[in-house]
Formats: sequence, structure tokens, C-alpha cells
Amino acid sequence: MKRISYEKFIHELSVVFSDDDIVKDMILDAEDIAKYGEKRIALENLLENIYENEIIISLELIDIAENAFSDIPNDYDEQIICDLRKMIQDKQK
Repeated sequence: MKRISYEKFIHELSVVFSDDDIVKDMILDAEDIAKYGEKRIALENLLENIYENEIIISLELIDIAENAFSDIPNDYDEQIICDLRKMIQDKQK
């Protein structure tokens, strides 16, 4: 997990969704998990919640999240990134 990319993703997401209480709660939940040293789990859960709630985030934010996983991405990390990209593409049609 690349800490700098993780922190950049959380920061950018909170700026973009500063008026969205649902996303703000998701971020708080992720930060609560991350404070115990579980940034990968925090990011996975956050991305899963974004996907399940069909919240559209930018491709740039997805790239930042993908970069955070880039040291040793597992199959689940790759799948959630792929699912988010597909959701965005489907919504743009």
C-alpha cells in the first residue's frame, strides 16, 4: 500500500464530495479502520461502498486508488478497480 496515494485519494474524495453526507460517512469509516494500520482494508471497503452505492467518481480518483494498491495488488483490489471503471463507462453511455 502506498501511503501517499492512499492519503491523496482520501483527501481528493473528501474535497469532491464535501457536501455529501453519505460519502463523508464512508470516509470516516475508512479513516477509523486505517488508524489501526489497515489502510488496504480501509481502501477496499471504501471503494466497495462507493461501487455498491453507485457513486460516480472520476477516473483520476480511480487511478489514484489503483496506484495506492500498486505495490502488491491482489485479485480483489484489481476487481473492484475494474468494476468501478466499468460502472463509470456504463453511466456515460
